[in-house]
Amino acid sequence: MSVEPDKPVPSAGEPQAFARDAAVMAVGTAISRVTGFLRYAGLAYVLGLTLRYGSTNLPSTYNLANSMPNMIYDLVMGGIIASLFIPVFVEYLSTRSREEAWHVASSVTNISLVILAAVTALGIAASPLIIRLMTAFGSYSASDVSTQVVRDQASFLLRFFVPQIIFYGLSAIFGGLLNAHRHFTAPAFAPIANNLVVIGTVVVFHFLPGPRDNHLHLVVLAVGTTLGVVAQALVQLPMLFRIGVKYSFTFDLKHPAIRRIGRLAVPLLGYILLWQVGTWFVFALAIKVDGGVPSYQYAQMFFQLPYGVFAVSIITAIFPALSEHVALRRQQRFKETMNAGVRSTALIIVPCAVIYLLLNKPIIRFLLQHGFFKAGDTELLSGVLFFFSLGLIPYSIDMLLTKTFYSMQDTRTPMIINCFVVAINMGANLLFFRLMGVKGLALGFSVAYVFSMLIDGTVLRLRLGPLGGRRMAATAARLLAASGVMATVIYACLRLVDRLFPYTGLARELLEMLLPMALGLVAFFAVAHALRMEELEALREMSLKWLGRVFRRGSRTEAPRKARAGCQNGEKATGAGAEKGEKS
Repeated sequence: MSVEPDKPVPSAGEPQAFARDAAVMAVGTAISRVTGFLRYAGLAYVLGLTLRYGSTNLPSTYNLANSMPNMIYDLVMGGIIASLFIPVFVEYLSTRSREEAWHVASSVTNISLVILAAVTALGIAASPLIIRLMTAFGSYSASDVSTQVVRDQASFLLRFFVPQIIFYGLSAIFGGLLNAHRHFTAPAFAPIANNLVVIGTVVVFHFLPGPRDNHLHLVVLAVGTTLGVVAQALVQLPMLFRIGVKYSFTFDLKHPAIRRIGRLAVPLLGYILLWQVGTWFVFALAIKVDGGVPSYQYAQMFFQLPYGVFAVSIITAIFPALSEHVALRRQQRFKETMNAGVRSTALIIVPCAVIYLLLNKPIIRFLLQHGFFKAGDTELLSGVLFFFSLGLIPYSIDMLLTKTFYSMQDTRTPMIINCFVVAINMGANLLFFRLMGVKGLALGFSVAYVFSMLIDGTVLRLRLGPLGGRRMAATAARLLAASGVMATVIYACLRLVDRLFPYTGLARELLEMLLPMALGLVAFFAVAHALRMEELEALREMSLKWLGRVFRRGSRTEAPRKARAGCQNGEKATGAGAEKGEKS
C-alpha cells in the first residue's frame, strides 16, 4: 500500500492546541448530535414511545435489540480499543519509530477484526438467547402482545443488528488512529453519516405500505440501521490514508505492546463486564413497563447531547495530551491539564443541567410530541429526563477522571472502583424502580455516578498528590451562584409565558422553550463574567475556534483560489496551510 512520507505528530500539550482540538470536536459533535436528534425524532414520529399510543411494540423491541450490538462490542473490544490501544499507540509515536507504531496498530486491527467477526457469528446464532436474557424478568404485556411476541420480534431485529459490532470496532480503531495524529475532524463528523442513513431509512419506512410491524417494515428498519454503522466506519478511511497509514497484514501476538495491552485488558474487561451487568439489570427492569426501554434511551439521548457536544470534545482533546505527559513523565503538566479539563467541563455542563431540570417538559413537547408521540409519552419521558439530569455533572466529570486513569495505562483501579459503583447502581435501581418505575432507573444512574466521581477523585488525589482542589472549589462556588441566578430567571420566564400566552399551539410551545433558555443562559454567563471566572477565557477561545471553523468551511470555494494564486505574505501562507489542513 502506498503511503505518504512520515509526518511529525503535533504536540498535544499547548493550551492553544487544546482549545483548537476541543473546538474541532465541538463542531463535528454538535452537528452529529443535531442529526442524531433528528434520527430519534423521526423514529419517535413513526413509532411513538409506548404501545398504548403507538399501537405497536416496535418502540420497545427496536430499542432493546439495537442496544445489544453496543453492549456486546463494549464488552468484547470497545474499552480495549478506546482506552488502551490509543495510549500505547501515542507512546510509540512519541518515543519510538513510526514504523513500529504502525506495526502495533496493524496487529491490533487484525486481531480485533478476527475476534469481532467470531463474536458476530456467535451473536447471530444466539440472538434468541440474548433477548431471552434481556427479558428475564418478563416484559410489558397487553391484549395480544405477550412476552413471547416481544422476544420473537426483538430476536428477528437483533440478527440484522449484530454485524454492527464489526463496524463499531473499525470506527473506533480508525478514529483512535486519527486522534493520535491530532486529526479530530473525520472521527467527529463520522457519526453524521450514520445518522443520515438512518434518517433516510425512517423516511422509506414511513412511506412503505401496510402495517408498521410487517415483515417488509422490519427488514427495512433493521438493514438501514446497520448500514448507518457501516457508513460511520468507512467515511473515515480517506482521511486515514492521508495521514500516511502503514497497514500490514500481521498478527504479532508476541510484540511487547500487544502483550502489554493484553495484560491491561484483563482488569478493563472486568470493569466493562461489571458495568454491562448493571446495564442488563436496567433493561431487564425497564422492559416490564410500557415504553420503559425507549423512554430510558430517549432520555439518555437528551442527556448525552450536552455531554457529547461539550464534555466529550474536551475529554477527547486532552486525552492524547494526558497520555503524552505520562509517556514523557511530565507529572505537573499532567495534573494541570486534568484540572483545566475538569473546570472547563463543569463550566459548560452546569447550565445544561439547569436547563434540563427546569425545561424538560417544554423541550420534549416542542421537539417530539408529533405523529405517534402523544402527550402521555411526553409526561413519561420528561420525568425520566429530570432524574437523569441530576447526574449530568457528576457523569461528565467522572468520564474525564476515568480517562485520566486510562491515560496512565491503569485499568485495574477503575475496575476495582466500578465493583462498588455497580453494586450501588443495582441496589439503587431496584429500590427506586419499585417506588418510581422507569424514573427510578434514571435516579439510580445519577446516584451511582455521584459516588463514582467522588471515589475516582479521591483515589487520584491520594496517588498524585494535590490536584488543584482550591481552584476547583473556587470554580464550584462561582458556578453555584451563577446557576442559582439562572434557575431564578428561567422560573420567572415560565411564569410570565403562562400569564401572557394562555393559549396552546406550536408558537407558544416554541416560546416556552426558547425564551427561558436564552435568558437563563444570558444570566448564567453574565454572573460568571462578573465573578471573573478564568474558565470563561478557555470557553471563549474554544467558541472562537468553533465559529472560525464554521465560517471558514462556509467559504471553501474561496480558499483554493487564494492558494492557487499564491500568498503575498507569511501570514497569508500560514492561513492557507491551516485551511488546507482543516478541510482534510
